[in-house]
Amino acid sequence: MEQSRVKRWSQYLAAITATLSLAISGSHIGWTSPILPVLKSTDSHVPITSDNASWIASFYLLGTIPGCIVAALIVDRLGRKISLLLGGIPLTLSYILIITAWNPYVLYAARGIGGIGQGIAYVICPMYIGEIADKEIRGTLGAFIKLMVTFGELYAHAIGPFVSYQWLGYSCLVIPLIFFLSFPWMPESPYYLLMKNRPRNAMMSLKRLKCCVSNDQLETDLEQMQKIVVRDLSDRGRFWDLFDTPGNRRAVIISIGLQLILQFSGIAAVESYTQEILEEGDAHLPASSSVILLSVLQLIAGLGAVILVDKLGRRPLLIITSFLAGIALTITSVFYFVKFQFGVNTTGYGWLLHCSVIFYELIIALGLNPLPYMMLGELFPTNVKGAAVSLANVASSLLAFIVSKMYQVISDNWGVYAAFGWFAISCYVGVFFIMLNVPETKGKSLLEIQEELNCKKKKKKSAEAIELPIQINTIS
Repeated sequence: MEQSRVKRWSQYLAAITATLSLAISGSHIGWTSPILPVLKSTDSHVPITSDNASWIASFYLLGTIPGCIVAALIVDRLGRKISLLLGGIPLTLSYILIITAWNPYVLYAARGIGGIGQGIAYVICPMYIGEIADKEIRGTLGAFIKLMVTFGELYAHAIGPFVSYQWLGYSCLVIPLIFFLSFPWMPESPYYLLMKNRPRNAMMSLKRLKCCVSNDQLETDLEQMQKIVVRDLSDRGRFWDLFDTPGNRRAVIISIGLQLILQFSGIAAVESYTQEILEEGDAHLPASSSVILLSVLQLIAGLGAVILVDKLGRRPLLIITSFLAGIALTITSVFYFVKFQFGVNTTGYGWLLHCSVIFYELIIALGLNPLPYMMLGELFPTNVKGAAVSLANVASSLLAFIVSKMYQVISDNWGVYAAFGWFAISCYVGVFFIMLNVPETKGKSLLEIQEELNCKKKKKKSAEAIELPIQINTIS
């Protein structure tokens, strides 16, 4: 079919430049791993305590909550493109404050401001990509969301151990510079332009996103988009509309449930304290080198996710990666339990800890980490997408903040093995949640996904429909 041979390079380019904002976010996440040990050292220019360090790690996550709320307020007023560019401003300002910081409180402020930018980017990017991508490659482009975060983390991890505190900050400013030079030239979402009753602009945007497509095909695509927008905007899209229809309620449960699984798997704690966790392993490979190796493997796994998400589908990847992550976390918990509870000398076995932590981050990068964010752009109708994605990201940020803080509390009071045991159990419970609740969205248009969410038991009720011809359509 000719449509399958459409040259989609412009969609890939738009997705890559948009997700550069998430590469900046990733560099902020990765920044703590090489820098916190430096700041806690005796020759630090900004001396901090362990408590200061936990707040520096956590304030970034806390800042994402107001960022998600700001994104919900501006995304349908200013558009996806302008909102994403605005989100890049606090992400950039954060690094300027980090470079000039003279006490821990300035670092708190810098991290909080950066978190606001991440909150905006995490809300807008899934929406933008979900609306510019053809259904055949929507999963692939959506996987760029976490791939770019991983790239940003690798960037900070690879540079951090070899340069000074200030030079790491200057190096990280390169990514926002590239973002602000490239993304302004990308097209706006045609869905947003149709929402604003600008069909000519929507057609121009569609032409840029679908190269080498006939005008007849473009007209057909635009007409289908217009039907979706008209249907979705028949309601005004207030926050409580998230709970008005069975499809919306189911989508909220799925998105919040996936965030619970991801965050309670301990991703925020492991990413914030990677180097300190690996230092307990007493392995021959230095912890800083293991962190760099981990980031490289994560990036490779992220590329694997780009390939697999539209081949295997969302559900199989979520189930497999959740289960394998649980196994890796169980091994980590048992290692710590044997070492600290029984006082066993683990010298010579540190590789086991390094391998289990690296395998955990590697395997979730294939599915459990990127898919909850990517699917946010698929599960909700246009009229409530901004509020829905913001709600899911607020929940994600709050959960990440809680996990990041509670990891230290649980480790200090009950042992680090208890924290990793909690993370492992969450993954096993998550497998059952995914099997029972998460639909497969691979290869389906946004309209088809909404029909499935709202008509979950359509086949079972088809016989009843013959006897009861007057039915209320839940989509209308």
